[in-house]
Amino acid sequence: MDPNELRNRQNELEKKEARIQELKKQIELTKLHLEEMKKKSGAKEKMEAFNQLVEAYNRMREEYNAWLAERSRDSNK
Repeated sequence: MDPNELRNRQNELEKKEARIQELKKQIELTKLHLEEMKKKSGAKEKMEAFNQLVEAYNRMREEYNAWLAERSRDSNK
């Protein structure tokens, strides 16, 4: 493997790892926010906000899992 290709792959891996960590942090923060919303829920606006957070959380989990799967595939090569 040529040094430029190796460097490019290393940069790509670092970017993927950073994105995984960012998503992990966002997921945890969203989870905490959901817990808070659950405790305070009752009003229609709060339920709508709660549902939006659930959707955002699910999207982030899907992206996070996709990144982990890709990383796993890349490491098995």
